[in-house]
Amino acid sequence: MSEKCNVAFVVNNLDVGGLEKVVLQLIRHLDRCAFEPMLVCLDGPGALFAEADLAPRSCLVLNKSRARRFGPVRFDPAMLLSIRTFFCDNHVHVAHAHNAAPLIYGGIAARLCRPRPAFVYSEHNQIYSASLSDRRKFRRYVRLADRIVAVSDDLRRSLRDQARIDVPIRVIHNGIDGSRFSANAAQRIRGELGLSADDLVIGTAVVVSKQKGLTYLVEAARSVIAREPRARFLVAGEGPLRPELERQAASLGLGDRFRFLGYRKDIPELLASLDLYVLPSLWEGLPLALLEALAMGKPIVATRVGGNPEIVEDGVHGKLVPPGNAVALADAIVGVLQDAAFRAEVALASRSKFERAFSVSAMVRAHEELYSALR
Repeated sequence: MSEKCNVAFVVNNLDVGGLEKVVLQLIRHLDRCAFEPMLVCLDGPGALFAEADLAPRSCLVLNKSRARRFGPVRFDPAMLLSIRTFFCDNHVHVAHAHNAAPLIYGGIAARLCRPRPAFVYSEHNQIYSASLSDRRKFRRYVRLADRIVAVSDDLRRSLRDQARIDVPIRVIHNGIDGSRFSANAAQRIRGELGLSADDLVIGTAVVVSKQKGLTYLVEAARSVIAREPRARFLVAGEGPLRPELERQAASLGLGDRFRFLGYRKDIPELLASLDLYVLPSLWEGLPLALLEALAMGKPIVATRVGGNPEIVEDGVHGKLVPPGNAVALADAIVGVLQDAAFRAEVALASRSKFERAFSVSAMVRAHEELYSALR
């Protein structure tokens, strides 16, 4: 039997977020007969670190807080040498970085090793919001990679046409474990939150940041509630924009019709309680949040950005609207809420598409093929 392929994932940390969940899925589901996953965290372990469930010898956790500013990242030569030593001591065959700092640290460390590991970089969505200056820097740094993984076809086009990246790019859609999103605890969650069976519940579960466009959802909510009094809104998740959004909701007089739930560990159960999932993002790669809603068979209203149209076919799995447009968002939400027949039709079509295109097994197998080809 040939030697296993040792794969080291390089991340900032494993805090709560879509990128981090993708890395965890890869660590958990790689075929352990053929692959040995390892993990390098540059900035502490993060809240989800324990879920990686790796032996201490397979992990390197660093702290870049003392590093000096170097371009878009804080750089510490001692950290670089630690990563190089970890790669060499563990005979890493493939290093796989996610985000800018891991790209730079992991890419340089790999080039200092003999023999050199193959180096893969995954682009999730950062290029969409990057300034022209940052794009120029990114074009230099990404040459450290032997291959780029783009999580959507739209992202690959952006890397080629807008960022003018010439490193080979492969599209591998994100995937999730759909078995976690087949639970149905709608009544329990609704009871906990004081929602009745007659309420029409619109919700989202995201990091509460500018990227997710939640200010437009709050603005749209007033119009939705005026036209559909049964509507109730839920936002699960934490993030820097939460206090501002709470003030906005209060200023619009939304009261308990628009609630911020904070971080929740029971997202599958929470999704089960929704009548409609909404994601008003300003930019995206391929958001796991939409995959979760798709797996649950929920109708979706999302913005036509990034990889969203690759998940949601307008009129089949829900509705797509322009980003930054609260009026269009409100119209789409009301349209879905008031069409019970459409909401019923969505469930079967969504689950079928999820199993075909966005399962965790499809994502993992594609990565395994890539790693094997590069080794």
